Amino acid sequence: MDQLKSRTDYSKALMPDGLIVLEGVTTTCPNCKAIAPKIDELMKKYPDARFYQYNVDEAEDIAQELGARQVPSFSVFVDGMIVDGVTGAKPAELERMIGENYGGKVVE
Repeated sequence: MDQLKSRTDYSKALMPDGLIVLEGVTTTCPNCKAIAPKIDELMKKYPDARFYQYNVDEAEDIAQELGARQVPSFSVFVDGMIVDGVTGAKPAELERMIGENYGGKVVE
């Protein structure tokens, strides 16, 4: 998963059309580590979606803009516009959000 380390990275990530999932994490977050295998599964299942991760402690401006107060924090964008989000390691909720907004082929 690509890492967003700056406001410039964030802006570039949102430029292309399509579905984007941003995950806010910290290096010490146990729930972030626990959900990582599910994120890997979702990346394979939804190959046309783009997944990015940012560290909320290092990219505070991104975290503030997205309202990330707890981690993990997920924001779902379609064509550069935020459409949904969830806080916490909630794999079913995350997959529901992706599935509802995904327009590509699904790999089961």
